[in-house]
Amino acid sequence: MSPRVSIAVGALLSLLSLPSLGLAESASSGPAEPVWTRAWRQGPLSADETKKLMRELAQFVHEQHLKKDKDSPQRGMIYEYYDTPRRGLSDQFVQGEALDTMHDGAWFAAALVNAHRVTGEAFYRDFLTRWTLPFYLKMLNGSDKLFSARGAVLPADGKTWGKPWMFQEGEKGFVPYWWDDGGSVSLERRLKKSNVPPFMCVDETAGKDNPQCLLKGYSLGSSNHMAQDLGVMVQLAWLLLKDSPADKALAAQTAEAARNLHESRMRHHGRIPMCVAPYALSAGLAGELAKLTDGEDKAYWTPSNHYTRALVDFKADQPASAPGFADDQQYRYYYTIARSGGKLPRAFAFKLIYDAYTERMLYGCYSDDAPVPPGINSFDLHPYRFVNGKPADYRSDRKGRLGRPRPTGSRMGPQNMIMCGIALQALRAYPGLWEQRRKDHAPDDLLVPVVEPVPHAGSEQAEQAQAWSREVNADGAILEFCSGRTALRVRCGLKAGQSARFKLFGRADGQGGWADVSVGADHRVAVVNDKGEAVKTSLAAVDSSGRTRVVPLEIPYTFVKGQVPWANGIEHGRLSLRWGERTRNLYLMSGEAQVKAWLEYELGCGLRTWESVFKHMGYIPTGMGTMDRWDNYSDTGGYAHLISAGAQWLTYLGARNDWEMQGIANVR
Repeated sequence: MSPRVSIAVGALLSLLSLPSLGLAESASSGPAEPVWTRAWRQGPLSADETKKLMRELAQFVHEQHLKKDKDSPQRGMIYEYYDTPRRGLSDQFVQGEALDTMHDGAWFAAALVNAHRVTGEAFYRDFLTRWTLPFYLKMLNGSDKLFSARGAVLPADGKTWGKPWMFQEGEKGFVPYWWDDGGSVSLERRLKKSNVPPFMCVDETAGKDNPQCLLKGYSLGSSNHMAQDLGVMVQLAWLLLKDSPADKALAAQTAEAARNLHESRMRHHGRIPMCVAPYALSAGLAGELAKLTDGEDKAYWTPSNHYTRALVDFKADQPASAPGFADDQQYRYYYTIARSGGKLPRAFAFKLIYDAYTERMLYGCYSDDAPVPPGINSFDLHPYRFVNGKPADYRSDRKGRLGRPRPTGSRMGPQNMIMCGIALQALRAYPGLWEQRRKDHAPDDLLVPVVEPVPHAGSEQAEQAQAWSREVNADGAILEFCSGRTALRVRCGLKAGQSARFKLFGRADGQGGWADVSVGADHRVAVVNDKGEAVKTSLAAVDSSGRTRVVPLEIPYTFVKGQVPWANGIEHGRLSLRWGERTRNLYLMSGEAQVKAWLEYELGCGLRTWESVFKHMGYIPTGMGTMDRWDNYSDTGGYAHLISAGAQWLTYLGARNDWEMQGIANVR
């Protein structure tokens, strides 16, 4: 049976105004928000709608990004950027000379595998085996003959590539940042209006008139980052082809490419798990796989990612980056299931779920004046950061170009949607996994429910919307707690004439910053932090209907704009309560049903968001709201990640598990 995924649109409309979402309504002034920001109200994509969107996205790339010239050495290459206003002109394809054409083509090849495996449609397999994969195999298995550093042209500053990047004469397994025969233009040269290359390369236009800044030659640089993207591609492609008699030769070439890629990175850098895994799998090297991180490593039970480092585990006054993409989550997933023989280890499954659920939340912290549509996140080329547990700037500060908010893009959101799909499969495979960490690591802590209602019907959600912690008797004051996404909520029960005082610490065992809370007999509330600064607090109406008067207060977390430092509450995070000489640790956690519901919303309704973007813009842009060229560029990576996200949604709806569908044998 497929999981029932029902979105109660009316419920969401009423919930979007709740403080627990951490999302204010759109500002009344300024340009109207695009229509795609409201597309989620139609609910998640059905299986048929998902298949249709995936096919349309892939077909667009086939028609608009793919190099089909049979006489070109780059036949089968997929250009990263298609400049839509320049359609049909000689400069319609744009490449950054140290950006992602080769990266994105590899991700697109992986998406074709994912799409074919779940739909069975021949179109995806044919696209892969006829065009994209042969192009990459040509480079990985023949770079020793295709490329040479002889005749290299240096940039104006004379810098050469360092060892991790620089092509080594006669090596296989090297894929350059760019390689073309005049079919595209240089992003950097066109901006500078100069034909001088920005990075060391072989340039056949050097010394010639080239006013359009056409690229003809190849880069002499590559990267460990690109190598991992290539590793995903060759692993998935080899697994798809290895048992097909008709594809025996292509499978062998793919295995050769995996070996060459690994050996190249060993020369340039050293062992890279996402390069080791496809090589070891295809060569049957159990010893090499065993050297990869064990999926049951205990470290996976300790939350650690951009979200934790930005909000809690930061270093004073040092910027902490928010995620611009979710590459690492995918690398880790693919090499882990390779090591485990096609199984998803329990400890790693927890980390996978945690990252998919929480990494998206940092953009919500930044977006203080507008709801974040599902599937939408930051633009990797316009990053934002956190300092001391707060965004360095907020959406309402308008630090983007021309006084606009920072732009969004087609990398982080769609990539995290992929991981949401796998996380949903993991939750189904391991019921109770999300809550296991608290039981194993902090069983004596007071559980504080994180309540962030989602637009799913069902009694579990309705019940959790009313959830509070168990009562704590703090010298006669009866305290209860729950957490929204933006604030800690406290109910303080007092008898007539009674007052209360207690401290809330940002870490367990009375450690970290704190808020000193005083509730007077007159129900007035005062809260100060450890620096003596007034902590902003909101107070709801006192409930005097019973013998005990309940004073409900809400203390916004540090990351909220305008709040002074005291604490941030995060998923599976620990605060502590102190009254008198006693201390009680608090454990913050969403219920598993809520986690599942939000993952479904982010993926299923995220696909709805991007369906609308594609419909209304006519392509998937690199960035949105950049007030620059990036809004005009159709981006191969965005298509790739959305197709893979669709594949994971179909896998989930079909009650299947991605790791079991890949055909990974246990190498011994």
